[in-house]
Amino acid sequence: MQSSAITTSKADFCYGLVRAIYKDSKSQGVTLSIPPKRNQFKQSPYTILEDWLDEALEKLEDRQLLLNLDEFEKIGTAINEGRISLQLFDELRHLIQHYDQLGFLFSGVKTLQEIGPHWSSYFISVVPIKMLYLEPEEAEQLLLDPDPEFTLRYDKGIVEEVLKLTHCQPYLLQVLGAAMVTQANIHHTDTVTSDLLKAAIQEAFIQGEPYFTNVWTEFTGESETEILEGQRLLLNLAKGQQPATNRNEITETVLTYMLRHHIIEQRDNNYYFEVPLVKMWVKQKAM
Repeated sequence: MQSSAITTSKADFCYGLVRAIYKDSKSQGVTLSIPPKRNQFKQSPYTILEDWLDEALEKLEDRQLLLNLDEFEKIGTAINEGRISLQLFDELRHLIQHYDQLGFLFSGVKTLQEIGPHWSSYFISVVPIKMLYLEPEEAEQLLLDPDPEFTLRYDKGIVEEVLKLTHCQPYLLQVLGAAMVTQANIHHTDTVTSDLLKAAIQEAFIQGEPYFTNVWTEFTGESETEILEGQRLLLNLAKGQQPATNRNEITETVLTYMLRHHIIEQRDNNYYFEVPLVKMWVKQKAM
């Protein structure tokens, strides 16, 4: 769903889906029927999609086809903006229920309820799976043995500190791990010390700038007013200041929103950053 073309219309969606299936199958040595041209989808896109799928699935024989619609929220945006009608939901539900060889994986950052009422009713058979953090032992394994030829070692307490800083969040583990390798190469060492970790954190802030900025601009609220309030709250939390007890409706909405997206957590009626590394970025960069 990252391509803007695929959510331009229902015809473009069906064409994009067929083309992606064809190209990926071909890369795995499975040659399917040549996809119809883009303009052929304009008249009856869902009929053409199903006709092509019927032929394609026969050629797949006993294989299963998994369709991962990443950033699936963009379908909801296209429907809300009138570029695609709710008929697409009917078609997706039909494919899910009646095409046994097809599996669907919708991945994104919002729940079906957050996107809108239609999603929950149309996709009642979809099972939600929340993907958050690695288990500590998984995160430790990623740091200690990411590759058979990995030789980097850590001073006592460094691995535990990295797990604490990242809260075992997969992306942050990767970006901080890569930063430690970079700093070790710069300093011609195979051991991560506390000083090298400090340098790696600064490197991670640079390399991970898009991620931290995305947290700052996208997960602090939905409207401009909410985002400004969310950023104000994060700045105060980074300075150790809790939200006021007599909060207005916007503040309550923003706190709920950031809790839902795991930017903050609540303990003993107080709010804290869920990931310490995000707190460090807010305190150092945003302030």
